[in-house]
Amino acid sequence: MDFKQLQARLGRNGQVIVAGGILMLIDSFFGWYGLSGGDSSQLKAMGVQTSVSGWSAGFGAWFSVLLIVAVAAVAVLGAMGRLPLAPLMVGFVEAAGSVLAVVVLLLRWMTYPSASGVGVSVGALWGTYVGVVLAVIVAVFAYLDFTAKGGDIKNLAAVFQGGAGGPGGPAGPSGPAFDPNQAPYQAQQPYQAQQPYQGQQPYQGQQQPYQGQQQPPYNQQ
Repeated sequence: MDFKQLQARLGRNGQVIVAGGILMLIDSFFGWYGLSGGDSSQLKAMGVQTSVSGWSAGFGAWFSVLLIVAVAAVAVLGAMGRLPLAPLMVGFVEAAGSVLAVVVLLLRWMTYPSASGVGVSVGALWGTYVGVVLAVIVAVFAYLDFTAKGGDIKNLAAVFQGGAGGPGGPAGPSGPAFDPNQAPYQAQQPYQAQQPYQGQQPYQGQQQPYQGQQQPPYNQQ
């Protein structure tokens, strides 16, 4: 499968999810928490570490990054048919994973230790803000992808009733639902052939075979 085919299978929603996962991974290496203010630049010039990346900003930070990256990977593998999940289940995993990432990241943001002093403050940095925005965007388009695949948040039971449905492709046509109260199927009796046709007896005429009158022997004169 080439890039254009993958792009077509992802669609708009899948493309935004994948792009959001890549940007989230890049953003995780920038400053998420630390010092800000005029004096922070002087401390940084003196060799003092003034910020930490998303991988060092606590469980809520790096776990949310992993969730968004995993959602992007699910979108790609689902489009390539490498997952033993029905498309509806793929959309549900995308939506659930991204929403969980948003919740965890927001909790991490609200629980950052914060302080302020003369010319400097401690708290969330722009890496956290960008991460929150990216997680929300991925969650929105993951939900749109879920609904585009036939999902409905009011009927989540249908997601698990669909089963695997093959490796990432559309589920095959399903037969009628099994009813345990229905009587077992009774096949018809085997076909019984009729007796072979018996034609009428050959016609027997009552008259005797025609016997012509015997001519007297021919006498030459």
